[in-house]
Amino acid sequence: MNHIGTTLLGMINTTSYHTTNHQIAMWVLSNLERIDHLTEPEMARTCNVSKSSINRFCKELGYDTFRQFQLDALRFQRQYATKYYLPASEISNPDGTLLENYAASVARNALKLAEHVDDAVLAQIAADLDEYEHVIVMGGQQSGDIACMFQHNLFGTGRVITAYTYAKEQREILSRLDSDTLLIVFSLFGNIFHRVMDNIGPFERPEHCKICWITSQPTLPPTIPIDAIIDCGLGRDLSAGNLAMELAANTIVLHYWRLHHPDGVDGSLPFAR
Repeated sequence: MNHIGTTLLGMINTTSYHTTNHQIAMWVLSNLERIDHLTEPEMARTCNVSKSSINRFCKELGYDTFRQFQLDALRFQRQYATKYYLPASEISNPDGTLLENYAASVARNALKLAEHVDDAVLAQIAADLDEYEHVIVMGGQQSGDIACMFQHNLFGTGRVITAYTYAKEQREILSRLDSDTLLIVFSLFGNIFHRVMDNIGPFERPEHCKICWITSQPTLPPTIPIDAIIDCGLGRDLSAGNLAMELAANTIVLHYWRLHHPDGVDGSLPFAR
């Protein structure tokens, strides 16, 4: 299982703060450096929950034992604590404010996007939205907001799709895809496939089902067959990354809107305000 930090943040965002799992996840993310020194009973006492609650929490995340969870938490703490960075090369104007330099970097990256992404591929995905009865969009913690925004903006064009950002739901959906499903996956680093697929066994894609992957850094090969990979090509900088995927998502929405409004009827935009 990759990026347990992402999974824990997803749990926090999809559970009530009154729940035991929410309480444990918050403690773990705030105390990663302490995980290695605690036994399961000690962690239960520290979190003010029962040992059985810790056991259920680990199984909910997909681990068979507390030790498996503990080792993955340590691995994450050592290797993946920092998700984004702003390299010195991005500070183009030493006399400018941080906001000015960041905004300039965002603008440069936005203009570079067209160099990496074929607009015709995005247009084809927009056309596929009418070809498939079921359209499902997924995203991890870094990309979940984009998935939900994509869903919301498409709703503004009249197309209703389903968005899933919680790993447990994503595993369930992937295990029962049908032949009339278009699956669009947003994943900044590509880890979503490994994080989700590790626990559902061999994947058999139904005939005619189409899977598209939109990413900014395909560092890991997908563990399922992909029909279209849209690599935004801008890396993981805070001034690129998710922003590039959002621009690609919005372009798909614009293509879909244009398909149904070729003459720009009433001049309105599909995006929510």
